[in-house]
Amino acid sequence: MTTDGTDLARRQLLDLVEIAGGAVEVLEEWTNVHGNTAFTISLDTSGLEHTANGIAVRDRERFKVIINDDFPFVPPSVFSVHKRWARTPHVQWGSSLCLYAAPSVEWNPTDGMRGFIGRLSKWVENAAAGTLDPDGQPLHPPAVYTSADAGRLLVHPNLGARVPWAADGSGREVGTQVAWCAVDNRRKRVDVLEWVDTDAAIARAEADATEVFHGGRPVIAIPVVLTPDEFGSEYPDDVRSLSAGLAESGYDRDALLNDLAACTHINRKLRARQVYLDAKAAGNPWDETTAEGVPLFTAMLVGTPSRRVEGDVRLAHLAAWKLDALSAAVTGLFARIRVLQVSGESAELQSEVRDLAFSLFNSSPIAWMRVMETRPEVTRRRDQDTPSSWLAGRRVLVLGSGALGAPVSEFCVRAGVKELTVADYAAVNPGILVRQPYNDADIGLGKAHALAKRLSAIRDDLNVTPSHVNVRSGFFAPDQDLGAYDLVIDATADASVRSNIELARKKADVRPPLVTMVIGHNAERGLVTTNLSAATGAAADTFRKVSLLAASKTAEWIDIGDDLFPTTPRTKLFFPEPGCSSPTFVGSAAQSAALAGMMLHEALMVLHAADRGHGEAAGGDQVSFASAVRMGTAATMGASRVSWSADVVQSDRSGEFEVRVSGTALAEARAEVQRGARVRAPEIETGGMLLGAFDDATGIVYVDKVTGPPPDSYLSATYFHHGVEGTQERVSAEVRRTASTCGFVGFWHSHPFGRAHPSQTDEQGMASIVAPDGSTRRALMMILGGDEESWDTWRKGGGGARPDIYFRVVPRSDGPVVNGHPGYVGGLNLQQLPAGWYFRGGFSGPVRVSRGGEPLAGPIGRPSSWWAWLRRHP
Repeated sequence: MTTDGTDLARRQLLDLVEIAGGAVEVLEEWTNVHGNTAFTISLDTSGLEHTANGIAVRDRERFKVIINDDFPFVPPSVFSVHKRWARTPHVQWGSSLCLYAAPSVEWNPTDGMRGFIGRLSKWVENAAAGTLDPDGQPLHPPAVYTSADAGRLLVHPNLGARVPWAADGSGREVGTQVAWCAVDNRRKRVDVLEWVDTDAAIARAEADATEVFHGGRPVIAIPVVLTPDEFGSEYPDDVRSLSAGLAESGYDRDALLNDLAACTHINRKLRARQVYLDAKAAGNPWDETTAEGVPLFTAMLVGTPSRRVEGDVRLAHLAAWKLDALSAAVTGLFARIRVLQVSGESAELQSEVRDLAFSLFNSSPIAWMRVMETRPEVTRRRDQDTPSSWLAGRRVLVLGSGALGAPVSEFCVRAGVKELTVADYAAVNPGILVRQPYNDADIGLGKAHALAKRLSAIRDDLNVTPSHVNVRSGFFAPDQDLGAYDLVIDATADASVRSNIELARKKADVRPPLVTMVIGHNAERGLVTTNLSAATGAAADTFRKVSLLAASKTAEWIDIGDDLFPTTPRTKLFFPEPGCSSPTFVGSAAQSAALAGMMLHEALMVLHAADRGHGEAAGGDQVSFASAVRMGTAATMGASRVSWSADVVQSDRSGEFEVRVSGTALAEARAEVQRGARVRAPEIETGGMLLGAFDDATGIVYVDKVTGPPPDSYLSATYFHHGVEGTQERVSAEVRRTASTCGFVGFWHSHPFGRAHPSQTDEQGMASIVAPDGSTRRALMMILGGDEESWDTWRKGGGGARPDIYFRVVPRSDGPVVNGHPGYVGGLNLQQLPAGWYFRGGFSGPVRVSRGGEPLAGPIGRPSSWWAWLRRHP
């Protein structure tokens, strides 16, 4: 005890007495047996509300206050000077008052003795009112004074409906069970694996096929008694008191000894087989007597309705009594005699041993084990309701076990995944120890196996599955079933893997959500994409969308474009080892782990929100998401998120390509149709170019944007001829802007109130379809159509309607034009146009071609209604 701390406590207490007006008095200062300074104080406790469940409080109450070492950084201890409040909540040893459930949080050194006296006064007030454990709040279980030598007991399974009392804690029955456990004597640790009825446990122990080891640890049985009565605020420290308390609940000493004997019999059976298997594995001789001298672990669990997490449901609080060697030996002798019940002599001997056992028990102290709960019913996960809780109980595949995949895999394990598979074809080399969680002993081993071994040690209930295979062939073969996983995380940062996943996902019947991560060249930025099950494509698709977004110079995404999608490929690459090593990024373990955590959190926010079906993170009908995460200065740190709805997806006529039309492109086409109906007439066809890309690796044609008709185009109700004026410039500008990500892919036109199918004119025109620069060997033809009702609904933007769509990838023709047809696009001999009225692409009035093939007439002024005018001039 420091003198300065004592002096500070004394000054603060006397100052409080001076201003309290008699509410607080110091009656005595003294030194206890441990050399600590103590004060006897008196508090005015008159006028407090009392209830039947509360403690009896007099008008003034006296307390002993012990100034603890290092005051004010450690709160004082306080005791009542009587035993009237013994066996009531938050009173231990009959007089020690538990004021703070969590002193590290609730005790404020700055408040000193004023805060302490205030807390004591509030405790007395709540204790008198019986509200120290308010309804709906967690209960403070009774104290158990553990012994370090007794070891630890970890409880994994829920007891659930096995408890004999009702949900509110009522009921008078006593219940018994057997805890099926694994014991590690070296670490003095016992794990409860499951609860088993006593008869079933005996039958299991006597069966030859029973597994008697769990993870290399011997299996044992421990008796469990569940009593409807509580033991007050603390468990006794001697067997006599414990036995008396259990007897009051209806569990007498004979039942106690019988249950201990039954489990001792079970453990002898288990131990005999364990010794036999150990001897067999070592090639040593064995007979029935080999296990005789092996000491048995003997303990007992006591459960009372002393826990509550929330609401009014009473749950079991478990305490574990570890029997000492003498008590265990006597119990073992009693168990042997019970088995030999064949004569009156053995029955008499059994009675004598029982009496001897209890004479020893009654004089023995209790060594309580430290019980560590992992039961979900009484343990609140520290990550509950966080996005990471989405992972609990899921089956996850992580591709890549490197700087991103390894920490992500660990986060998944700690979040409670049901199954985890880690896949990587590489081996651990010395250089990666800088930032990947491997050890020197792992060098030369496959990453997947080394990582799985380390992660499996985190949780006893999870064996991580390693896969030392090339992920492209091992997981994304044409016949691969991805339905075995609830989530796939691609942390390989490999473009070929992304393409392979894109191809496999396109063909898959079951498509689990996909999360894909990459990291910037200097580990200051990361990009994570999340594709829900309903998403059109996978990460290759979404990465492409992000690159186009960055190319648009959107402020939030410019730095991501410069880092991950540079217009000019980065020439200065980092090669960590000499020779043909793969280039990688420069960054520390702290950076890569932090970015991995940030990216996983972003993805899980999306998945968590989507699972609940609401929230901004779910994005409504959005199915593909991308988040950029940043480290560095305060000005640059943070995250950006963008999302997309599903594309329009349809195979082209040949079935060779899957065409994906973005929502933006379809909206642009509708805008052009709306403009044409407004300035020309609803029945006049329109069209333009399709801008996007062909991906032969995945067999996908992307349509990102559409254009309208060039000025030299000709449009009528039955014919559309695409001009060439300005098209080359438009395409070249798009190619430059997007670093060749987006360019010319084909043409589109409309069939208002008609079939989305090529007419004879279209079929002839497709024979000579070409790119604006004449370099493309193929082009996509898209025709939009629909009956009058559906076309008008889509054109007016109603109800999420979409038109009928026809796709065909058309090879370029090097031969002559078909039947003298002028072609779908390009130069035009005006005399070859069918006779009729036409609009020019950039012209406001109709022109007419005579039936005799006369030249086009000149422009006509705009009438009030083009279509009405055309009807009058057929």
